[in-house]
Amino acid sequence: MADQKFTLEEILSEYTPDGKRSGIQKADDRPLAHGKLETEKLLNAATSDRPMPGGSGGYRHVAEQPPQPEEELVDIKSTISHIKAAQSAQRAQEAAASPVMRERFPTQSLQREQVSFVNAGNARAAGNTYADDGISAYDGAVKVEEDVSESKNRHRPNIRQMADSTRAREKKQKKRRRKKGADASYAKESMTGVFQRPDSAAGASEPTSHHNWEEEEDFYYQAQKESSRSGSAPRRIRTRMAAEETTQTTPDDMTQVRSTLLKLRNVVLLRCLALLLLTVFGGLLAFGENAAGGILTLVSSHLSLRSYAILQLAMGVAGGAIAFPTVRSGLWNLLRLHANSDSMAVLPLLPAIAGAVLAVISPQVLENETIHLFLPCALLALFCNAVGRVLVVRRAMRSCNVMTRLEQKRVLSYISQEETADLLTRGLISDYPVVTSVRRVDSLCDFLRYTYSNDLTDTLCRPMTALYSGGSLVVAVGISLIRMGVSFNMLWFSFFLSLLTALLTAGCCVGSALVVNLPLERESKKAAASNSVMLGYQSVDDFYDTNALLAEASDLFPKGSIRIQGLKVFSGAKVDNVLLDAASLVYRAGSILKFAFAEMIPEREQLHQVDDFVYEDGLGLCGWIANRRVLFGGREMMAEHKVEGLPTKTREAELAEGNGDVLYLSISGVLSAMFCVQITADPVVKKQMQALKQENIALVIRSMDSSVSLRRLSALFQFPEHLMKILPASMHNLFQRETADLGCVSASMVLGDSGFGAARLLVGSRKVRRSAVTGMILQVVASLLGLSLALIHVFTGAYSEINAQFFFLYHLILTAITALAVRIR
Repeated sequence: MADQKFTLEEILSEYTPDGKRSGIQKADDRPLAHGKLETEKLLNAATSDRPMPGGSGGYRHVAEQPPQPEEELVDIKSTISHIKAAQSAQRAQEAAASPVMRERFPTQSLQREQVSFVNAGNARAAGNTYADDGISAYDGAVKVEEDVSESKNRHRPNIRQMADSTRAREKKQKKRRRKKGADASYAKESMTGVFQRPDSAAGASEPTSHHNWEEEEDFYYQAQKESSRSGSAPRRIRTRMAAEETTQTTPDDMTQVRSTLLKLRNVVLLRCLALLLLTVFGGLLAFGENAAGGILTLVSSHLSLRSYAILQLAMGVAGGAIAFPTVRSGLWNLLRLHANSDSMAVLPLLPAIAGAVLAVISPQVLENETIHLFLPCALLALFCNAVGRVLVVRRAMRSCNVMTRLEQKRVLSYISQEETADLLTRGLISDYPVVTSVRRVDSLCDFLRYTYSNDLTDTLCRPMTALYSGGSLVVAVGISLIRMGVSFNMLWFSFFLSLLTALLTAGCCVGSALVVNLPLERESKKAAASNSVMLGYQSVDDFYDTNALLAEASDLFPKGSIRIQGLKVFSGAKVDNVLLDAASLVYRAGSILKFAFAEMIPEREQLHQVDDFVYEDGLGLCGWIANRRVLFGGREMMAEHKVEGLPTKTREAELAEGNGDVLYLSISGVLSAMFCVQITADPVVKKQMQALKQENIALVIRSMDSSVSLRRLSALFQFPEHLMKILPASMHNLFQRETADLGCVSASMVLGDSGFGAARLLVGSRKVRRSAVTGMILQVVASLLGLSLALIHVFTGAYSEINAQFFFLYHLILTAITALAVRIR
């Protein structure tokens, strides 16, 4: 229509006697049937001074009019010609403006977008008066495609990014806390919950755990090894979520995993018991040595020097053979400069065994009181490491049992896109947004890799082991040269190994394996009680800094927290039809009322099909069922849609008995029913909400009910309003995109099919993090204090006073303090 051209004669012919139409018309509203905006303006200006016939604004019957005299049409034409001449003269005057004035008052001509007002949405409502100032003049108009050459010459404002904004400073100064190096044993989880493996094209293989178990030769683990060494690029597939990709992985065979863990549990338990016996025997030997008045008195009364050395050597060799996987793993990682907690536990064992070998070859070196055998202390470190392994296997067995009985699984996944996190938490948190969502998945993979993932102690032991072992070696060599000279005989090497073992034992973090595994064991038990899984320390590392959680309103109100107390029908509606329509709309939208209606209609096959629905913010649900519009919401929604027959507020309060919410159901614009709903807070959810409040974790809620408001939630759960945000309906699509279902994924935290278990896992991860940090501080203090005591005795000439009994008792006490601290914390 906008491209059709009309002449002035054709437009004026519409007002000839032949062009007039009969019927009822508004006398003061007679728009042109055809034509363009400028012609309409001219006609309005030409006829503005004529008297309006037949009153103002009324309606009259337009009858067949007699032919009008030709002079009236001529007058209209002459008037239009006069207006056009005046406009041409004005434009000519502006074009002939003085150049001096143009220089003094320069103006910039901004080219306006080409638009057409033909059939514009608000053309009639504007009363044919259009603004001539910028964008407001085009409101409701239809854009016309611009010429490319003209669009290049248009004036466009130069917008620059604020370099001093908070977001800009964060991007420059602050790196993502989740970023890991290429040598980490696991990679971070993406926004889709997928395990992100290093790119095989760059020569990196899949991350593996630092633990080496005997059962890794089993078929299941052997297959994992071969797949990780192959280096083939993972195949990409499309998930059920549009425009999002995940890595194709093979689901874990939980039956095979369970059988592997059962074998491993038996081996680890036997290893731990054997090391416990050796440690107890070594401790008794160390304490008996001091009680007998020294090693010479003990040996002379019971054993010879060689027999005593052979006994110490046998204990060391037996401990090394029992804990051979730990010894192999620790030494290999130490040689690769990737030391971990295994390397820390194994380090005192090797020089202690070497010193015992020299004592067996030359027993006379034991006659010197400055030479001691510290094998009981080395066995204590191996035993504590074995206890940590037992805790890992027990946690893995517990997690495997939970995942086996879960029919539908949900995983925790953080949102990696900063823009999305900012949109969802805008106005809620002022810190860097770390948002976690809950997503349903079909299957899971990488169970064992997450279970054996590196933890905080491995990160700390890498630099610490290298520093204190290198420093101990330098000090031992220096002191040996000073005290024993350069005569490198058997006594010199025995003193060197004894001093080196003492320094390595003093600086060893004996309880490092318990620092993380003890609090993880505690939180894993709590999670398993609610059908949730916390696999390993990666669960903590991924989610301990979460400050916002995406949650459905239906998760806050589980079964039993909402009840329908009463129902009243109107307009002769049937109760069965009313219940089916309301339940169908509620189930389709995922309302918090679905559990309440499930008690009344247990079989979902009876529900009607909902063609489409929409949630109106703060009002309720509007849907279409069998070509009927169904409204379900509060009084405000009924008033908004002009539904008549609502009871008075007094009568409404009487029917609701003063407590509970009142919801109305309207079918095809007719009030059909009123529901009285009672909403209570579930005690378990309330407890978890209180835990979130203590941790200052905010909630971003998607609600489809008019009964859910910030004030109502705050009153029910005693949760502050400033830590909650109810998303508007316009952001529901973004929420659903971040919580959409996935296929086979790799995740470190798993939930059951329903409930608010995500809060328990997030709070638990923070507790584990605090306990681990506290335990590591105590272990570092114990290591530094032990090294200080050893060096003080060495430099003051009192080295003979620090024997195996001293360090055995010292580490035993500090390890017990560490274990108690992480359990209480």
